Parts: sequence; C-alpha cells; structure tokens
Amino acid sequence: MIEKVNDINLVLPFIKKYFPNYIVENSPYEKMFCYKEGDNIIGFISYSVIYERAELNYIVTDEQYRRKGIGQKLLDYAIEDLKNNMVENFSLEVNVNNKVAIKFYLKNKFEIKATRHNYYVDGDAYLMVREVR
Repeated sequence: MIEKVNDINLVLPFIKKYFPNYIVENSPYEKMFCYKEGDNIIGFISYSVIYERAELNYIVTDEQYRRKGIGQKLLDYAIEDLKNNMVENFSLEVNVNNKVAIKFYLKNKFEIKATRHNYYVDGDAYLMVREVR
C-alpha cells in the first residue's frame, strides 16, 4: 500500500540505507510517499514540484523486493499525482552507467535530453524528461 510520508523520521532509516548522504531539507515543494507491506517500508519515492515542473529526487525499492513492480507502482502513483496538480514536465538525473534505471525510465516515457558531465563524483548523468499530461 502506498502512503504519504508525513513524518520523515519514520522513513529515514530506510532512506539512509540506500542514500547514506541523504539530507533532510523539509522543503515545502517536496512530496514523499512510501510503499508498505504491513508495517515494513519496502519502497520510497520523493519528488519536488515547483509550478508546472517536477523533479524526481529519489526512488528506491528494498533489495529483496526488487523486480516485483513496486518501483513501477510508486512512479505511476507520482505521475498520477502530478497530472492532478497540472504539472507539465517531470525530470530526473541518472548515472549514465545505471543501465537498469535508464531502461526503467525509458520504458516510462522519459527521454534522454542531455548529459551532465561530472554530475556525480564518479561520473556523468543523463538528464531525462517526460511530459506528464
């Protein structure tokens, strides 16, 4: 089941497991949702919405639950939320070497628009964008 995250402290241990450098910003533009099975958090998505644009901050599924459609459900939920809020474009950055993620995003109508050189400490990122409408 997908739930809105109202208290970041409840999902912070899960987030830190996959993103050790995650910094809590409490941005009024950020929306966060988690996928739970019982009381266990097994997926998480975070994106920021500013006017007609949105940017994916994080999406992750617990390792033992990967390839079961949870990431897809989270992304579908986010896109539906963005449609309901009149967002036009959804963008993200992904490491050029993360072939699994790139394939997932391409399947979900994101297009590679540019390469951001030295975006990560260890390499480049693709800027990927999709229309939401």
